[in-house]
Amino acid sequence: MGFFKKLLGIGTVAGTTVAAMKVSEKYKENNPGGVKDVNGDGKVDTLDVLTEVAKAATEVYTEVAESVKEAAPQVVKAVKDTADDIL
Repeated sequence: MGFFKKLLGIGTVAGTTVAAMKVSEKYKENNPGGVKDVNGDGKVDTLDVLTEVAKAATEVYTEVAESVKEAAPQVVKAVKDTADDIL
Protein backbone atom coordinates (compact mmCIF):
# COMPACT_ATOMS: atom_id res chain seq x y z
CA MET A 1 0.00 0.00 0.00
CA GLY A 2 2.92 2.32 0.70
CA PHE A 3 4.02 2.23 -2.96
CA PHE A 4 0.61 3.26 -4.26
CA LYS A 5 0.33 6.01 -1.67
CA LYS A 6 3.70 7.41 -2.78
CA LEU A 7 2.72 7.07 -6.42
CA LEU A 8 -0.53 8.93 -5.81
CA GLY A 9 1.37 11.63 -3.93
CA ILE A 10 3.81 12.05 -6.82
CA GLY A 11 0.90 12.29 -9.27
CA THR A 12 -0.79 14.92 -7.12
CA VAL A 13 2.39 17.00 -6.91
CA ALA A 14 2.96 16.69 -10.65
CA GLY A 15 -0.62 17.69 -11.42
CA THR A 16 -0.43 20.66 -9.09
CA THR A 17 2.83 21.78 -10.67
CA VAL A 18 1.39 21.57 -14.17
CA ALA A 19 -1.70 23.53 -13.08
CA ALA A 20 0.45 26.23 -11.49
CA MET A 21 2.55 26.52 -14.65
CA LYS A 22 -0.58 26.81 -16.82
CA VAL A 23 -1.99 29.55 -14.57
CA SER A 24 1.37 31.33 -14.67
CA GLU A 25 1.46 31.18 -18.48
CA LYS A 26 -2.12 32.48 -18.74
CA TYR A 27 -1.31 35.28 -16.24
CA LYS A 28 1.66 36.39 -18.36
CA GLU A 29 -0.44 36.16 -21.52
CA ASN A 30 -3.19 38.32 -20.01
CA ASN A 31 -0.74 40.92 -18.62
CA PRO A 32 2.12 41.34 -21.13
CA GLY A 33 3.00 44.83 -19.86
CA GLY A 34 2.52 44.03 -16.19
CA VAL A 35 -0.53 44.30 -13.98
CA LYS A 36 -2.57 47.48 -14.15
CA ASP A 37 -4.91 49.01 -11.57
CA VAL A 38 -7.67 46.45 -11.94
CA ASN A 39 -9.91 47.47 -9.05
CA GLY A 40 -9.73 51.22 -9.72
CA ASP A 41 -8.32 52.28 -6.36
CA GLY A 42 -5.57 54.37 -7.96
CA LYS A 43 -2.67 52.06 -7.18
CA VAL A 44 -1.29 48.72 -8.30
CA ASP A 45 -1.10 46.46 -5.28
CA THR A 46 -1.44 42.86 -4.17
CA LEU A 47 -5.20 42.88 -4.65
CA ASP A 48 -4.76 43.73 -8.34
CA VAL A 49 -2.27 40.87 -8.76
CA LEU A 50 -4.54 38.42 -6.92
CA THR A 51 -7.47 39.49 -9.08
CA GLU A 52 -5.47 38.78 -12.23
CA VAL A 53 -4.23 35.42 -10.88
CA ALA A 54 -7.83 34.43 -10.09
CA LYS A 55 -8.89 35.46 -13.59
CA ALA A 56 -6.08 33.37 -15.12
CA ALA A 57 -6.96 30.36 -12.92
CA THR A 58 -10.61 30.60 -13.96
CA GLU A 59 -9.65 30.69 -17.63
CA VAL A 60 -7.35 27.65 -17.26
CA TYR A 61 -10.05 25.75 -15.34
CA THR A 62 -12.60 26.52 -18.06
CA GLU A 63 -10.26 25.34 -20.81
CA VAL A 64 -9.50 22.10 -18.97
CA ALA A 65 -13.17 21.47 -18.21
CA GLU A 66 -14.04 21.87 -21.89
CA SER A 67 -11.27 19.45 -22.87
CA VAL A 68 -12.48 16.88 -20.35
CA LYS A 69 -16.07 17.19 -21.58
CA GLU A 70 -14.90 16.57 -25.14
CA ALA A 71 -12.80 13.54 -24.20
CA ALA A 72 -15.21 12.00 -21.67
CA PRO A 73 -17.34 9.96 -24.11
CA GLN A 74 -14.24 8.36 -25.63
CA VAL A 75 -12.80 7.54 -22.21
CA VAL A 76 -16.09 6.02 -21.02
CA LYS A 77 -16.28 3.89 -24.16
CA ALA A 78 -12.69 2.70 -23.71
CA VAL A 79 -13.35 1.79 -20.07
CA LYS A 80 -16.52 -0.11 -20.98
CA ASP A 81 -14.73 -1.97 -23.78
CA THR A 82 -11.87 -2.90 -21.45
CA ALA A 83 -14.28 -4.02 -18.74
CA ASP A 84 -16.17 -6.16 -21.27
CA ASP A 85 -12.91 -7.75 -22.40
CA ILE A 86 -11.92 -8.56 -18.82
CA LEU A 87 -15.28 -9.97 -17.83
